[in-house]
Amino acid sequence: MLEKVQRRAARYVTGRFRNRSSIDSMIHTLNWPPLAQRRKEARLTMLHKITSGTVAIQKEQYLQPPQRLSRHMHINSYKIPTFRTDYRKYSFFPRTITEWNNVPPEIASAVTLEEFKSQVSSYIATPLR
Repeated sequence: MLEKVQRRAARYVTGRFRNRSSIDSMIHTLNWPPLAQRRKEARLTMLHKITSGTVAIQKEQYLQPPQRLSRHMHINSYKIPTFRTDYRKYSFFPRTITEWNNVPPEIASAVTLEEFKSQVSSYIATPLR
């Protein structure tokens, strides 16, 4: 639904209303990132704020370190909570912790928020992610 709004906005901004005009090329020309990418960046940024303590959410209540680290985890990885229903499985913490654990360690250990945002946006924007 939101993607439909973005595609319609691209038509208005570029002024190309024909049905044969490629909306993907319009969005690419406008340098607009896909909305899924923007949502993922926002989730990871919020989790970074929670882990750094800049948001008043008790991280101990939602984020627990794993019992042991595997070779695919970094020092800032968290245990992924398990749920039986899709409603909870795809909520903020389970989804974002999974994405957080897949981020390279140098991004997850970024000290400042600006540094984290720039690194995570370039990481997500690269293909094959």
